[in-house]
Amino acid sequence: MDHWDPALINPLAAKRPVILIDNAGVGRSEGQVPKSLTTWAQYYVNVLQALGIKKADIMGFSMGGCVAQLVALNAPDLTRRLILCGTTPSTGEGVVSAPLGPFNNLKAAATEKEHKDAWIYGLFNTSDGNWEVGEASWKRMTTARRDRSENVDAANAHRQAVAFAKFMDPKQSKDASYDRFEELRMPVLIANGAEDLLLPTENSYLMWKKLNKANTQLHLFPNSGHGFLFQYADEFSKLINDFLDQEGKPQSHL
Repeated sequence: MDHWDPALINPLAAKRPVILIDNAGVGRSEGQVPKSLTTWAQYYVNVLQALGIKKADIMGFSMGGCVAQLVALNAPDLTRRLILCGTTPSTGEGVVSAPLGPFNNLKAAATEKEHKDAWIYGLFNTSDGNWEVGEASWKRMTTARRDRSENVDAANAHRQAVAFAKFMDPKQSKDASYDRFEELRMPVLIANGAEDLLLPTENSYLMWKKLNKANTQLHLFPNSGHGFLFQYADEFSKLINDFLDQEGKPQSHL
């Protein structure tokens, strides 16, 4: 929860209660990262139920967006609206595989500089000017809170990779999202940068297309990649707040 850019989170929290959750093995939460995204999703459901929350707007970014899909699919009565940021469904027809290089850089990072360089390269790679945008976002994120929690250690980073690999492996993904995507009935906001390197933008369009008869919106931000939500923090936080404030059922549009 200490690794979100406050430029995005603060405008959301100014208008509505926001719950940030460190899953098992992450941040200050004890235990080990589960080797299944389905288990990650159930942990989030458990936390919300323990807090007595009957309905929640669920938002997930990157791998967390895969988990958010599973929360909405496995606990539809709990999910009022769903926001999927820079993410992908599980493997299926039309899904574009991500290059492993940026993932491996993030997974292998050990020092603070390695974490920073891998994060900025993976999220802000679309142009030379965006490196400065990434630097500014990193500074906001790392200086916003006292006693910021450590990055995920190597063992739990490996377990994260295993969980994602299972989610994307057709032989192990019987509980994944691709074949179940049309079950989503709540309003969905899908957003990404126009040139996502980590989880290709084509997959955001694919998710929208699979839901184009539902209450689904797709927004792609120009000259941006995986870190679009921090690069366009002002615009995206306004878009999220407007989406969550909508009455009734918005029409599907691009």
